[in-house]
Amino acid sequence: MGRALVSMVMLCGLVGVAAAQLTGFVVLLRAIPPGRVSPVGFVMLVLVMFGWAGCLVYALGRGSWRALRQRDERSTGPALDADQAPGLWQLVREVAEEAGTRPPHEVRLMSEIDLRYTHAFLRGRRVLYVGLPLLQTMTVGQARYGLAHYMAHFAAGHTRWVGFAIRSNTAIVTTAEALRPTNPAAWAFRAYRWLCVLIDRGVCRRQEFRADAVGVRVAGRAAAVGAMHEIWAVTAAWDFFCDFHLLPGSEAGHLPDDVYGGFAEFVAARKDELDALRAKPLPANPSRWDPFPSSATRAARFPESLAVSDGRPATSLIHDLAAAQAALRAADLEVTRAALHALGREMEDDTVLAWPEFTHAATTAQLQREADGILHTIGLTGPALPQVLRMLEDGGLDEVARPLFPDAAPEDLPELFLTPLEVLMNLAAVRAGRATFRHSWSEPAELVASDGSPLDLTKAAERAITDPRGATAELAELGIGIWRA
Repeated sequence: MGRALVSMVMLCGLVGVAAAQLTGFVVLLRAIPPGRVSPVGFVMLVLVMFGWAGCLVYALGRGSWRALRQRDERSTGPALDADQAPGLWQLVREVAEEAGTRPPHEVRLMSEIDLRYTHAFLRGRRVLYVGLPLLQTMTVGQARYGLAHYMAHFAAGHTRWVGFAIRSNTAIVTTAEALRPTNPAAWAFRAYRWLCVLIDRGVCRRQEFRADAVGVRVAGRAAAVGAMHEIWAVTAAWDFFCDFHLLPGSEAGHLPDDVYGGFAEFVAARKDELDALRAKPLPANPSRWDPFPSSATRAARFPESLAVSDGRPATSLIHDLAAAQAALRAADLEVTRAALHALGREMEDDTVLAWPEFTHAATTAQLQREADGILHTIGLTGPALPQVLRMLEDGGLDEVARPLFPDAAPEDLPELFLTPLEVLMNLAAVRAGRATFRHSWSEPAELVASDGSPLDLTKAAERAITDPRGATAELAELGIGIWRA
């Protein structure tokens, strides 16, 4: 209730800031002695006051409208009942009892690397969300700390009014940004915005420290510190996983059939790198504008505890992990399907692929973009490789390579042009069905031949510089038609 009460006072203060500006104008007009300002000047001041009032009403109205229309668009997922996750529910009930509150009505999975909650004010329904990627790497002791932390928020009543506090902050920030910075009517709003943000951040940090104290008491200091390190390490791993493995395929219009199972395999394949991330010092963000205390600050304030941390994997709390992963993936696909439908598009049958096919499709699309860039720079249209080989046969190396390397010396062009030429040949091999990209969690995708052996067309590219016809024949022996790229 503390944060909500502060937010309510600050929201009333926002109206007070607008009223104070208008009151100042009225006092100014009444303070002008009769005869000191011409009637025209007095009318101009009145018009300025009305214009100022219009700006204030517009800013307040826009802030209120944005706050009322705000929706929670964070990811949600399937609910886990006691039959699906008996260990997790037992742990939740134990932790809730130790924190002095009732257990949540629902426990749901989500794709975010965190734990969070929702608390309906009128119905009092409380939902705890658990990030599945985080649960896949945490220990039971670390999960115990995370759950105790959020049970402490429930117990202290921080969750019931959090929606009102968020909407109040949205109204204040939007009101301050509704007018241009050069508009004098916005200056008081912007100053008040910074004051409100500073106060709200202080309240949030105090709530976090109180919840941390309960979490350490319930789970122990070792588990609490381990959980802080785990969240940062897994967040970095998840970001890399998304950028390196998910994003290229998504840009190509495909989705993997098992995101979370793939992430588990990714984490296992890169265990040494993840352990190195866990061993790094916790980040510190000493700015007073940060919404929460830094992880280093929180860990430094953890009291000593003799509680023994449970080192079992947190995935043991879920009866059928594969089914949970599939259920969350199905929920994600429904969100994607709904988003495409809203755009007037439908999900194709070949959109969802297994990881080997997904990686191949993603890398092929990236290779195609590289080839298209080469083609565009050279100024060619249609199949690129036959035209490039023909130009090389006619002695036009400088003509075909100079647009790609405009500052290179003439004697360096043959070596520099090998890379673009190999890109075109690799694409031809893939399009001809003679090569695929092998999926790997620890290394970039490797181009392999049909028998699984690495396919290296560097020799063919080197031969094409001096003997284009021979290179064409060499590719043909491999079943690669040059018209494929």
